[in-house]
Amino acid sequence: MEIKKNKLVITEKEGVICYGYFQDGVPAELYCEPKEQQSILGNIYAARVERVAEGIHGAFLEIGDNQKCYYSLSAGQPVKLSPCHEDKLYGGDIILVQITKDAVKTKLPVGTGNISLDGKYFVFTLTDKRTGISKKIRNTVERERLETLLKKYTREEYGIIVRTNAAGVSEETLTKELELLQLRYEELMRKAKIAAGKTLLYREPPHYITLGKELPAKALDEILTDHAEVFTELKEYYKQTSESETTKISFYEDTYSLYNLYRFSHYYEEAYGKYIWLKSGASLVIEHTEAMTVIDVNTGSVLKKKKQEDTLFYQINREAAKEIARQLRLRNISGIIMIDFINMKDTAQKEKLLSLLDSECKKDRVHCNVIDMTALNLVEMTRSKVRKPLHEQIRSCMKNNRS
Repeated sequence: MEIKKNKLVITEKEGVICYGYFQDGVPAELYCEPKEQQSILGNIYAARVERVAEGIHGAFLEIGDNQKCYYSLSAGQPVKLSPCHEDKLYGGDIILVQITKDAVKTKLPVGTGNISLDGKYFVFTLTDKRTGISKKIRNTVERERLETLLKKYTREEYGIIVRTNAAGVSEETLTKELELLQLRYEELMRKAKIAAGKTLLYREPPHYITLGKELPAKALDEILTDHAEVFTELKEYYKQTSESETTKISFYEDTYSLYNLYRFSHYYEEAYGKYIWLKSGASLVIEHTEAMTVIDVNTGSVLKKKKQEDTLFYQINREAAKEIARQLRLRNISGIIMIDFINMKDTAQKEKLLSLLDSECKKDRVHCNVIDMTALNLVEMTRSKVRKPLHEQIRSCMKNNRS
């Protein structure tokens, strides 16, 4: 079987859904989750305000039986259901909330009042009532075409954002998604009007189903699975959301499993470990602490000659920067990240290194911010938190299999 191409591969091993985005047979992103314990990310609830914590400018909400989330009061005015207090939130209020971050370690999931319904080409927003087109769509004729289409679906109750993916897509395909999102919005609001607190109003499909939607259309050639139930889910999901994409979905029937063919076990083990060896013989050491992730670049077995030391260190650091950006995406490392590159004396080389790291991180779908190099030659950067990091996903799956 041809494994070179951009593929989303989904399989199952001992009750765990294992999936990843592979580029030429190598994983760019890896995930795993117990089949029966799926993420609540993207879910929308009629949530009951348990208590408001003015000291941290936040509130704690009840979203289900024994389920809570944290809500930041700086997120703007939420959609209030009942009882209605115009000025601010009070305990007992019922509001709409959408989960934007999974629970991580001891931290609760995070919710927002900025409700959105995401499609591949459009996003419906409930609190921001404006319409807009992605700035990355620069062609004037294309923008005018999309603006004309939007006028047919503009309403006072919600806003619509046109995503970059919509450029060049047929009007028939775009119209189908707009109508689907409109129906989804109407169903959500119908449920919200009669909902009591702690009620799930909209369940986001599993991430292994929606991941293909998150990737740029040109960056995905095939969605491959050997799991009959997942294959049916994929077909149904894409038939509703993007029928033209159903041609990319394939069912793998060989006796040699996808899990083994794509070496999931090897890549999980590698991503769970803290050492990464580079082609030069140097290495990375990745360690997670409660506050941040620390990455150390070591020369390892690289032979050093005093006269060539600066050039050699610069080359190793460049190699390390590329691999660090890849590992952050692969392992879904987020929050504060400190990188201890090999010390260099040349200021120009330091600036080039920061520029390289920044450009490599721009390939990531998750927002990264390379901040600066400190006086101690430590590079500070951050990566937005969305889903659990891969090492915690693996730990959860191991725990689930033992129970």
